[in-house]
Amino acid sequence: MLMKQAILKTVMCVGFLMLIAGCKPTVPSRYIQPGELEDILYDYHLADAMASASGNDSVNMVKYHTAVLQKHGYTEADFDSSLVYYLRHTEQLKTIYENLAKRFRDESVALGGSAGDAFANVGLTGDTANVWREETSLVLAPQKPFNQHSFSLKADSAFHKGDVLMLDFNSDFIYQDGMRDGVVMLSVRFSNDSIASQTVHLSTGGHSSIRVSDDKRLGIKEVRGFFMLSRSQSPGENTTTLKLMIVSGIRLLRMHASQEKPEMKAQADSLSRDSSRQRQPLTPPSTPMIPEGELDKPMTR
Repeated sequence: MLMKQAILKTVMCVGFLMLIAGCKPTVPSRYIQPGELEDILYDYHLADAMASASGNDSVNMVKYHTAVLQKHGYTEADFDSSLVYYLRHTEQLKTIYENLAKRFRDESVALGGSAGDAFANVGLTGDTANVWREETSLVLAPQKPFNQHSFSLKADSAFHKGDVLMLDFNSDFIYQDGMRDGVVMLSVRFSNDSIASQTVHLSTGGHSSIRVSDDKRLGIKEVRGFFMLSRSQSPGENTTTLKLMIVSGIRLLRMHASQEKPEMKAQADSLSRDSSRQRQPLTPPSTPMIPEGELDKPMTR
């Protein structure tokens, strides 16, 4: 009897879970399904990189985008109508963006950083340390709430007076049309509550970095900033076409100011004094020097 009750409860639980799963909203079949749209957007990203590398971006980009849609068996009309649907169902779009960000992050890790990247192997400690604690890849769109990602970091004992903060990242754009305007800001609050900040606007993909220094050696209390994709204010701008900014390889580097060792500083001071002595003008002789040619003149009595 007890066995039958246990089996019955198990069946009821399974049925309840299946009911919940069945109630989960699904994308109508006339639209591109989430997994397929994710693959298309990822391939768009690769196609844009190929178009940029081959020159004549605008012409090649259209060709590559068309080739991507053909590869997946869709037309531009299918893609556009699906995009309109997803822009109205932000939760499903959010999942796609999160999955894309993970794929870009994995891609960045697999590549091991950019060629010639001096900070590729920077760790969590040392004179130069990566203090970024959030996702290292983001996908932003002009529509809220996908248009901005803010971050903040409280300084700890590992921060020193005179430190330099550098926000380092890669950016790419996937745009069907319109003006690109990515904005990145880094702000530092010092111990006296004064603030210094740097802002950069992005219209093309590539590697970027911005930095703020504690030049007055006040000490850093907090670091803030954001990544944002602005919506164009141009009249007639199409609000339902694809516009994405991909940020990857994000790092926030904290760099200690170099300090000379006491013995090195003493040696430098000594060399400076010796050098200054060598540059001093010669003392004039106590007796006047005979002008050139005077010795050749005949002596007179």
